[in-house]
Amino acid sequence: MTSEVVRRPAAAGAVAVAADPATTIERVGVLLRARGERMTRARRAVLTVLVGDGAHLGAEEVVGRVAALDAGVHRATVYRTLDALAGLGVVQHVHVRRTGTAYHLAHGGREHLHAECRRCGVVQDLPGDLLDDVARAVLDRDGFTVEPTHVALSGLCAACATVDPPGGHAR
Repeated sequence: MTSEVVRRPAAAGAVAVAADPATTIERVGVLLRARGERMTRARRAVLTVLVGDGAHLGAEEVVGRVAALDAGVHRATVYRTLDALAGLGVVQHVHVRRTGTAYHLAHGGREHLHAECRRCGVVQDLPGDLLDDVARAVLDRDGFTVEPTHVALSGLCAACATVDPPGGHAR
């Protein structure tokens, strides 16, 4: 059995997120056109929401914010758009307790991991290589390939841990 860990880089089309939404949307448009696709109203609206917020948003949060931008974009179209952009490597999704699935713009390079606070629900990014040693050990021992980028680790964020530390005593 090999002990090589499967590394999941972002898709080859990962887009560098720019400081302004227009540049990021333009970069995604270039990627889409290179694949023979086009920048639709729905794609533009979804990207505008994700670029503008920068947070890990649930699909329904994206739907609501897209509706505020362009009421003509149907809910099902937003879901299909999120899936399509994830397939392109432009959007990364992670399964979390608060919203079921959260979406955010991929930032190019390797996918990263997430941690979700079980108290306040905040989701924060973690380095992509954080669990490589664990994944390697599981592969060596059990032959199972761990793909941790699609689920969030659960625990307490720094702010909540000061209120409810693991030992049960407030700091």
